Amino acid sequence: MPAYREPFLHLLMAHCGLPWIEAWELIGLFSKLAVIIGIPLLVIYWERRPLSSIGVRRLMVRDLLAAMATLLACFYLIDPLVLWVADRAPAMSSQMIAGGAMYASLPKLLDWASLISGGIAEEVGFRGYAIERIEEMTGSTFVGASVPFVVNVLAHTGVWGWYGMLSKAPLLLPLVILYVWRRNLPACALVHILFDVVVFEL
Repeated sequence: MPAYREPFLHLLMAHCGLPWIEAWELIGLFSKLAVIIGIPLLVIYWERRPLSSIGVRRLMVRDLLAAMATLLACFYLIDPLVLWVADRAPAMSSQMIAGGAMYASLPKLLDWASLISGGIAEEVGFRGYAIERIEEMTGSTFVGASVPFVVNVLAHTGVWGWYGMLSKAPLLLPLVILYVWRRNLPACALVHILFDVVVFEL
C-alpha cells in the first residue's frame, strides 16, 4: 500500500464510516486526477515542452487500427491465457476473485470514475511521461519501457495482492508495446479504458 494513502484511509474509514475499498478508491481518484492534470501542466509550464513530448497526438487511422488490434489481443489471447493460468494457481485465483469482489461492491459512480480516470492516469504517468523521460535519460528504449512497466505492475498490489498483481502484468505489457510502437497516448488510453469497462462493467 502506498504510504501516502494510509492516514487518509484511516480518516475516511474512522470518521466517515466508509468501507476500506471505497476509501481506497476515493483517495485513488484524487491522485489519478492529480496525475492527469499535473503532468501536462508540468510538461508545459516547467519543462517548456509540447504535450507531444509525452505522446499526446491526434489519433490517426493507423493508431486506431493498432489500438483495436491490441484490444482484440487482450480480449481473445492474453486474458484467456491469464485466466487459464489462474485456474491452476489457487493463490492467484483467490486474490483475483477477492479483488474483483471488492471492485464489484463499489458504488457505480465511484467505480466508473475510477475506471476512466485510472485508464487515463496510468497511461499519462506510466506510458507517456515515464517512458519518454527515462528513455531520454538513459538512451535506452528498453529501460525506458521496462522500469515504468514494473512499477505499474507493483502498483496493483494494494487491492489485488502479490499473486493477483502478477495477473496484471500480461495485460499491461501490450500497452507498453503499443506506446513504444505508435508513441500515441490517446491510443493507449482508449485500449486501457475499453478493456477495463468491458471486464469490470459489462
